[in-house]
Amino acid sequence: MDAEKITLEFVRKEQAHLVDIFMHLGRDYNAEIAREGETIDMHERFLKSIVSRQGEPERWLALFKLDQEHIGFCHFKIDRQERPGWGYIMEFYIISSQRRKGFGRRCCGLVSEILRNQSVAKVWLASDPQAEEFWRACGFRETGEFERDQKIMITNLQAKSRV
Repeated sequence: MDAEKITLEFVRKEQAHLVDIFMHLGRDYNAEIAREGETIDMHERFLKSIVSRQGEPERWLALFKLDQEHIGFCHFKIDRQERPGWGYIMEFYIISSQRRKGFGRRCCGLVSEILRNQSVAKVWLASDPQAEEFWRACGFRETGEFERDQKIMITNLQAKSRV
């Protein structure tokens, strides 16, 4: 695994090729997290809304690339509303064939490093129940708070070693 390098490609709305890759990955992501009553059209609008916000300050959409394969993405920002100055991971996805191989943790580490370089000390997210074990493995802990039916989890970047 050490020889396998993960790189990031940052998506901008004017980069049609990267937007297409994100939309493809995003459809798979949405199929996994879909709730009853949600439609494909709702999910497409959601994905397009993520793309439309790229270029805003302190907001990123990064594709994870392993060799020549895109294996996932992360949509994250510096929060200016709920937890001002904290990092906020809004969406995080690794394709199913690349899970449980350590790539997700490595990708989380890359995102953490970007936020740390922006002087962010803490990161929060709302975790699906299926992903809680993954987030704990990445150093996140539960707060006891909930957003809808998802647990709010946080981590302290200052307490972690550099990636």
